[in-house]
Amino acid sequence: MASKTTSGKKDTQGLQYQRWISFLTCVRDTPQNQDLLLQYFLEQFLGAPELFYEFLFTLQKKLELGRKKTVKEQLAREYLRVLSPLCERFGMFEEKETLDHLCFRIAYPTAYREVEQVLSKYQKTAEHTIQKILRILRTLLKKEHFTCTVKGRYKNVYSIYQKMQKKRYVSPIALNDIFAFRIIVKSNDAEKCFEIINLLHDYFHPSVDRFKDYISVPKVNGYQSIHTTLRGVIPDFDLPVEIQVRTEMMDGFADRGIASHWIYSRNKKTSLLTEPERKLLDHYTSLSERLQQERNVYFFSFEGDINKLPEGSSVLDFAYRIHTEIGNHAEAALVNGEEQPVHYRINEGDRIRILTAESLQVSGQRLSCVHTSLARRKIHEYAEP
Repeated sequence: MASKTTSGKKDTQGLQYQRWISFLTCVRDTPQNQDLLLQYFLEQFLGAPELFYEFLFTLQKKLELGRKKTVKEQLAREYLRVLSPLCERFGMFEEKETLDHLCFRIAYPTAYREVEQVLSKYQKTAEHTIQKILRILRTLLKKEHFTCTVKGRYKNVYSIYQKMQKKRYVSPIALNDIFAFRIIVKSNDAEKCFEIINLLHDYFHPSVDRFKDYISVPKVNGYQSIHTTLRGVIPDFDLPVEIQVRTEMMDGFADRGIASHWIYSRNKKTSLLTEPERKLLDHYTSLSERLQQERNVYFFSFEGDINKLPEGSSVLDFAYRIHTEIGNHAEAALVNGEEQPVHYRINEGDRIRILTAESLQVSGQRLSCVHTSLARRKIHEYAEP
């Protein structure tokens, strides 16, 4: 019996994943659709962020193993437009970096090759450069009696391409942070972070316009760190170096992300929660409950645009949402290719085309077919006495 239950759960989950993927692959590329997609997925995952982790893993497998090139390209483009920002919102930075790189290569192969080709000059010597900078930073910090962990990396191709687009640079070499280093202070004293920044600014040449204090004013996803960009860390090195300084607690939060902390907080005994965890749990629980109370259904028009109506809405509600005349003359609808009556209740992911008849007259009997106040008002207004 247990195995049947488990199998049924997996089947239901598989169907849900297919539905989510269809939302990414069937939608028209318009700003309004992108906004509604983001709303839809936020509603889907805010109450269960662990499902987002699992869906991202499924998405990665589909992109790696899928055979249809056009489907993979569409899926990759929509991931970059919709799910990548959602990953950042939830603080899933590791998953975001992996999928960003994969989807950029699939969706925009020409741009990927162009950026990679320019960066290859530095990639060949990147490891040597990183180790050299690490030695310089570690020696300086040890000399000044700071207990820290120092890490370095070469930024991935997509994050560099994004910054090129944002700043309208022709070449990635014009960017300020191809090489990025992280200094993690062992103690959880934020003041130590500022002391280290002052030390680095005394020894090297900071870019004043690149200084960002996310400790005093954290990002909306809870991320905290101080960012600065330095020149002259290595003599005659032609690229600036980005440095991030934060405490171990801040680093743990950044690595695991806000969704991980929320999942952890939900499963932790209330008496053991720290104050930040309690605030995080209260905030996201409240937001999740509010979204659940709204209970919307998301679906597609025949043309591929996303629409949102209150749960329980009919195709007649949708007809009136499009235009009063279409609602007044709607006689049926094609739903997923099959004809349905106007009282058909819309399900998530349905693709709908309204069928009209000019001779149709509005009747008060249609009130039983609708759910929204807009449709009821229009029927009252136009119904024959």
